[in-house]
Amino acid sequence: MTEKISVAEAARRVINMHPFIYDCLKFGLVNFSSLSEFLKKEIEAISGRRNISSESIKMALIRYSEELRQTFKSLEQQVEEVVSNSVLELKNDLSVFTVEERALIRRISEVYSRIEKYRFFQLTQGTDTFTLIIDEKNKDFVKKLFKEEEIKVLIEDQSAILLSSPETIINTPGVIAFITEVLANNNINITQIISCHTDTIFIVDRKDALKGYELLEKLILGLRGRRTRK
Repeated sequence: MTEKISVAEAARRVINMHPFIYDCLKFGLVNFSSLSEFLKKEIEAISGRRNISSESIKMALIRYSEELRQTFKSLEQQVEEVVSNSVLELKNDLSVFTVEERALIRRISEVYSRIEKYRFFQLTQGTDTFTLIIDEKNKDFVKKLFKEEEIKVLIEDQSAILLSSPETIINTPGVIAFITEVLANNNINITQIISCHTDTIFIVDRKDALKGYELLEKLILGLRGRRTRK
């Protein structure tokens, strides 16, 4: 037998599974009557209750919206503080290798043997692979270390947008989501995201790199200007 939960809790759970509705709710950009009808069956299923009145659902959504708006206002200020105090850097001509774990381990000494010659170097371990991001100048050297079948993916003509932020980024939720949403809304695909202490590295296709950099630069400068005017 399904455990019954309150209408309010069921509404929260359903909203949290719908990111776009969640965003509209936190801005108060919804028709609560229409939304309650739209989510009625889903909320009934989650709650384990039948024939919940639309008015009960509507009131639960209104209360959750008010809570989200209060929380969001505070969080938005924290995110803006971090982003406005961040700086950008762009590095072009990169390649992304994803190789078998065992293959990389066997060749790790060779990979590191000329690390001082790399203009850009990032190594990330997955469950059974490693991803290596290297500058174009050293691409062929790295490629020759592995057999063709050991290289799972090779993506060339990539660029890195580096975001260097204050240490508060570590404890501020939503910063990366904020940045990635800006890029996604402008149809810029992120190939890889790498975090290194207060640095966040977004790997994108080179053809999108300048556009992405300029978008984020305008965002940072705009937030600095807004904070200055307050």
